[in-house]
Amino acid sequence: MKIEKLEVQSIQEAIEILEKKYGENAVILSSRIVKKKRFGFLPLFPVKRLEVTVGIQEEEDFKKEFEKEKELIKEIENLKKIVNELVSSNSQPVKEAKTSEEEEKYSERVRRVYEKLILKNVNKDIAKKIIEDACGYDIDRKVYDFKEDLYTSMRESLEKNIKLEEDFLENPPKVVALVGPTGVGKTTTIAKLAYLFKKNRKKVGIISLDSFRVGAFEQLKSFAEILEIPFKLSDSPKSFNVHLLEMEDRDVILVDTAGRSHYDVVRLKELESYFKVSDISVYLTLAANLAELVMYEAVMQFGIFSVRGLIFTKLDETPFPGSIINVAYRTQYPILCFTTGQSLPEDIVIANYDYIIRLILEDENEVKPAAQLA
Repeated sequence: MKIEKLEVQSIQEAIEILEKKYGENAVILSSRIVKKKRFGFLPLFPVKRLEVTVGIQEEEDFKKEFEKEKELIKEIENLKKIVNELVSSNSQPVKEAKTSEEEEKYSERVRRVYEKLILKNVNKDIAKKIIEDACGYDIDRKVYDFKEDLYTSMRESLEKNIKLEEDFLENPPKVVALVGPTGVGKTTTIAKLAYLFKKNRKKVGIISLDSFRVGAFEQLKSFAEILEIPFKLSDSPKSFNVHLLEMEDRDVILVDTAGRSHYDVVRLKELESYFKVSDISVYLTLAANLAELVMYEAVMQFGIFSVRGLIFTKLDETPFPGSIINVAYRTQYPILCFTTGQSLPEDIVIANYDYIIRLILEDENEVKPAAQLA
C-alpha cells in the first residue's frame, strides 16, 4: 500500500479529493492538526491545517485481496461439505444406543463422560476426539483412562481442539464489529462488552450502523451515556470512516450492525462496503438455541467478512450447548465470549476453558467450583 499525506481544511474535503483522484482505491488511515507558517520563514500568525495520512491500494494489494478471497471460497466449500454430512447423518434412522466394542476400550468413568457429551449434543466423532485427547492407555487394566483428574484431562484436550480469545479484554483489536442473523442479541452484547472494557480501564467508543431497527439506536445510546462513552450513528461508509477518525484516541471501538438474514446477499454486500474503510475485526454472533445447520449456513454466508471469531448468545435458552463445541471445532474460529441472559451489564462470560468444561459436563443450573469436577 502506497502512503501519502494531504493538507486540507476538513475530513470532508479530504474525502472529496480522494474520490476524484483515486476512486475506491484509497482509505484515510489517520489525521492530525498541524500548524503552518502563514508567511514563509516568519513565525507570525500560524494557521492550523488538517494533515491526513492516506493509503492507496496498488496492484500488489489487489493480488493479496484476491488470494484472501480464494481462501474464503475454499473455507466455504469445506463448510458446505460439513453441512451436507450433517444433513446426511440426520436423515439416518436413530438406533438404540449400545456400548460398542470400540467404546469398551474406555474405562467406566471415561464412558460416562463420553455419554454426557453426547447427551449435551456434542457430535459423536468430536466427542471421541475430545475424549481420546484427554486419555492415556492404562497397561494394567488394558483400557484408556484420563491421564490425570477429570478437570485437568478435559482442559488439556479442549486446549488442543477448541480455540479461545482469553486475552481479549487486555489486548483487544482497535475496531471490533459484531455481525450475525437478526435477533441473536448483538446490540445487548455490545453494551455488555462496553461495560467490561470500561471496568478494565479501557477507553471505549461505540458506533452503531443499525438505523433500521426501531429502538436499537436509542437503547444503545442511553447505555453509552450512562457509562459516559462516546457514541455515534453512521448511516453510510463515509460517515463511518469519519466517526472512526473522531474516535482515534479510543483503545477499542465497538461497532454494532443491523441484523441481516444470512440469505439476504444484497444486504450483506451493503454491509461489506462499510468494512472496507478500515482494518476491522469481525466477530460472528450466533444464538446457542439455533439449529446447528442454521449456524453453519450463517458461518458460510457471513464468511465474506473474514470472520475473526465467534460469540455465542442465549446460552440460558438451550439445555444442549454441544452445538457450540461442534461449530467451534469444525470452523476452528476462536470463541470470544458467551452471554447467558438479558441482564445488563451482567450475563456475559469471556470464553475460558473452565467455563466450557462446566457447560458440557454439568447438569442445567448446576454450578460447582471447577475443583469438584474431578
